[in-house]
Amino acid sequence: MSARNRSSRRAPAPPPRRGLLSGMSAVPMDSMPRIRTAFTRGLAGTWSSPLVVGSLLAWLLAEWLVVVALGYPGPFALLAHVSAPVPLSTFTDLSLSTGILGVRQGLLFVFGVAAVQALWFSVLVGFAIETIESGTATRWGAIRGLRAFPVVLALHVIGVAVVFAAQIVAALGGGGLALIVQMAALVVATWVFAFAPVIAVTEGRRLMDCLGRSVRAARLPGSGNLTFASIYAVPMNLLHAAILGAFALRYLAIAEEVPDAPIRATPSRERAGRTGRRR
Repeated sequence: MSARNRSSRRAPAPPPRRGLLSGMSAVPMDSMPRIRTAFTRGLAGTWSSPLVVGSLLAWLLAEWLVVVALGYPGPFALLAHVSAPVPLSTFTDLSLSTGILGVRQGLLFVFGVAAVQALWFSVLVGFAIETIESGTATRWGAIRGLRAFPVVLALHVIGVAVVFAAQIVAALGGGGLALIVQMAALVVATWVFAFAPVIAVTEGRRLMDCLGRSVRAARLPGSGNLTFASIYAVPMNLLHAAILGAFALRYLAIAEEVPDAPIRATPSRERAGRTGRRR
């Protein structure tokens, strides 16, 4: 028996290649916090910090004043996605850019809007990480969060591609498949890229390393990250639908009480009346 055959027998077999969704059937990880625990700690840490809440309200007010001054026609409800992870925040980027400059120029301006939104999201990530690590947020958390800016900006660019690809596939699949495709794109993109900004801030890795590590972390067997992304993305859109229904109900309830606009005389009628008086 040759040495080559012996070494080949001793070599361990390569691990089986896992599929994209193979981790969903695995036993839950002991080291991964449960979804309820993670959400509760994130909620308590960020909402209890005056710096985080004040900065978020100040940013929303400043952005609202800027887009109004630039002539953005609405809907302003999309500003609710300003602090959302990609690709939910991508809808705000596209709406603001096309609403201000139109479809042709707005598609190019979307990357400028994405850069501004990425700057704010990077600061917010720094705040959130600091509240988890130390229980409070400081200015150092905002400075530290700027490490994630290249990663977050790249995610916004990826988010634009994801939104357009989902719309193309939905258009080819017909109206019945459109909602499913768009929701699936939102869930998958949130699932695989949500860790990337956190990795950039806490570990200081480069762009591609952050993206690849985020995908590997999301696919860990038993981590439950896909379930978490689904719980986040799907109810968020259902919440928006419910809010639209609430606005519809509120308007229809008072529709008959809203006064009509006063009738104004047209310029031609006013001129005719003036000439008739002169005669």
